[in-house]
Amino acid sequence: MRILRGAAVLVALATLAAPEVLRYAAERRLARANAAFDYVLSRPAEVENAIGVLEAVTDAAVTTAPVLVGDSRAWVLAGSSQLVARNAERALGCYREALAVGERAEIHLNLGRAAALAGQRGTADAAFLRALWISPALVRAVPPEFVTQALVDVARLEAELKAGRLTAPPPRPN
Repeated sequence: MRILRGAAVLVALATLAAPEVLRYAAERRLARANAAFDYVLSRPAEVENAIGVLEAVTDAAVTTAPVLVGDSRAWVLAGSSQLVARNAERALGCYREALAVGERAEIHLNLGRAAALAGQRGTADAAFLRALWISPALVRAVPPEFVTQALVDVARLEAELKAGRLTAPPPRPN
């Protein structure tokens, strides 16, 4: 009877620990993918097939996303890899997935960069405006050709807010 109880306790503990083991493995995979991405960025001359490495980083990051529920890091890394590879449409998709997990100014900033690369001026303008509305300190990271309009729009929204006429923050880019 003691053996059965011991076995039952072990099964129960293994069942409780399984999700954490999967999450830990996903965290390690994401860390390796991030290290590869950093290597490509910091030593581009040493990487013969940078686009292939960036695709592998994207694939690794995307596979961790379902395990890391509620965490946008995997989608941000995938989007950033695609942005560096100049694959604007795939980067946009990844950043939209990241925003579906949770809103952060940096995600809007990178979504704007991807939209600009894709030639989607309206989406880029909206993304940069939302990024600066959330975090004005990001102004130095907004591309020069977008910063003036974004600052004008932020100033207009701030004036509306002070006057009590602002009914909503700037909309999320589509």
